Amino acid sequence: MSAEIWALAGVVVGAAGGLGAAAISSRAARRAPLDTQRRDKRREVYAAFVRVASEMEIKADPHSAGGYRLDSAAPDAEEWVHELNRLRRELMATYPLIQLEGPREVERSGMEVMNAALMLVMAADTVTLADTPQLTKVAREIEKLSVAIRAFLVDCQAVLRI
Repeated sequence: MSAEIWALAGVVVGAAGGLGAAAISSRAARRAPLDTQRRDKRREVYAAFVRVASEMEIKADPHSAGGYRLDSAAPDAEEWVHELNRLRRELMATYPLIQLEGPREVERSGMEVMNAALMLVMAADTVTLADTPQLTKVAREIEKLSVAIRAFLVDCQAVLRI
């Protein structure tokens, strides 16, 4: 082949490479705002779920400022359980958004939070003021809820790359 043909082939290959690189960078530039929007939406959904779960943890803990206390100033056990159950239902209402946004790891850890919340409500529902063993069970369920919330946060941070 002559030098002119090689030069022409080089120009064609160079132009194709340049066009390909431009197309790839253009696509990446278009995707960046979409990725940011998706990450922001996930963060919003995850934050709503964590807010409710954390509020439930605080309300359940007898040593927290907003928690149930076994003294004369405390709400009665029925009112306490009613509030925990209300928060559990709110958590359940938020969970489909977690399923929608995903991914599976976050869905699974969100389900663990919901299971821990349910077990906490079930334990709290049987509490009486004089039932120390049942209060100990409630404390264990609060700890399980705390662990589940922390695991959920770790999974969320991994997805959001925080």
